[in-house]
Amino acid sequence: MNGGSKKKILSNSVWVIIQHLYSMLTSLILVALIARHLGPSDYGLINYCASLISMFTTLSGLGLDNLIVSEIIRRPEREGGFLGTALVMRLAATFVSYPVILALIAVMNPGNRVLFIVAALQALGMIFQTYEVLVYWFRIKLKMKYISIALVCAITVNSIFRIVLLVNKAAVEWFAFSISLQAFVAGIIIIAFFVKKTDVRLKVSSTDARDLLKNSYNCIISSMAIIIYMEVDKVILEKMTGDAAVGIYSAAVVLATCWQFIPIALIDSSRPVVLEKRKTSHEEYLDEFKLVMAGVNLIAFVFALLMSCMGWVFIYFLYGVDYLDAFIPLIILSWSSFIGVSGYTRTIWITGEGFYKYEKRYAVTAMFINILLDIVLIWQFGIIGAAVATLITYVYEVLIVPLFFRETRVFTRMYFQSFRMIPRFLAESSKMVRSRFGREQ
Repeated sequence: MNGGSKKKILSNSVWVIIQHLYSMLTSLILVALIARHLGPSDYGLINYCASLISMFTTLSGLGLDNLIVSEIIRRPEREGGFLGTALVMRLAATFVSYPVILALIAVMNPGNRVLFIVAALQALGMIFQTYEVLVYWFRIKLKMKYISIALVCAITVNSIFRIVLLVNKAAVEWFAFSISLQAFVAGIIIIAFFVKKTDVRLKVSSTDARDLLKNSYNCIISSMAIIIYMEVDKVILEKMTGDAAVGIYSAAVVLATCWQFIPIALIDSSRPVVLEKRKTSHEEYLDEFKLVMAGVNLIAFVFALLMSCMGWVFIYFLYGVDYLDAFIPLIILSWSSFIGVSGYTRTIWITGEGFYKYEKRYAVTAMFINILLDIVLIWQFGIIGAAVATLITYVYEVLIVPLFFRETRVFTRMYFQSFRMIPRFLAESSKMVRSRFGREQ
């Protein structure tokens, strides 16, 4: 990876981190206030709906997140066709998913009018989030500055709206709508940036659709399985223990994952550069991949340790005494996140090698294991059982199951090798920062 590429990655990552840091700070404060205002039951209601909706959001995404980036890098002359076709495909899938969500809510919770309204308002955001297809172009070109600006504007508008709701002691339905409002504002601004900053002509092509769908079915299945085992614990908790437990558990989830934007920014910024390196040198590509994973592991370890030591302080001051039962689940979930972000890093390698079928197998088996563990452990230990089930599932999905296949066995070895590269990551990162900011001074 040359100096120019590293500087682009650094600049791109800084913008993404700034946006996510702003989002994290505003969300932690406002979500904590909203959780206090609504109480564990109504707060759990919103998170229960969010878990169901997120499953369909992933399904309507058609597994294109990483696939389309790889396809555009391989065949840049077809980027307009890939983007336009993906946009129409995702929009169609979203419009099909919306009524299905409402029907599912009605069947699973008959007569619960408030829950149905919350789901209907919250699910609108899934339609607005179709703009995420356009984000792929900004990610490939390492121009996430514009996406970050758009999202900061949307977060600001939504934060003001939520403050107004809190002042007026609004009902839970309005807070559900605020989630969709943020997606709507972000979508409008991102579309405007795309029109202004690119000369890409979007088009719809059956050939592009066929090429995308050829591999996307593996990605759809794996993405769907992953989101199910990430969210099904809240659904099972709600059915076994009630909305209040979901609210407390959701508080632990928020704190255990609030820092993930930092390694994800590094991963998403590095992805195009590492995949581009795959074209010229397989050895250098793997070296750069392990270096990225070293940085991710370091960041994840620091934050998991912080939450394990100081998590109760964050819970008390942000959520209040009613949520202190979230502390033990928070510790367990923090170490789950430590393992889990390496699974997201692995998508770079999976995409580079074209091992989509293995990712599907990992995720599907992990999903069934997680559902079984959730049923047994939640029944016995409540929210602590849900957290333990998540930790076991992540260890299995990220580190154990790749050992079952000859082609992917090397990943587990690369994972442990990456820890030895942490000093190099620190040295190169320090050098880049000094070079960039020293020159600006």
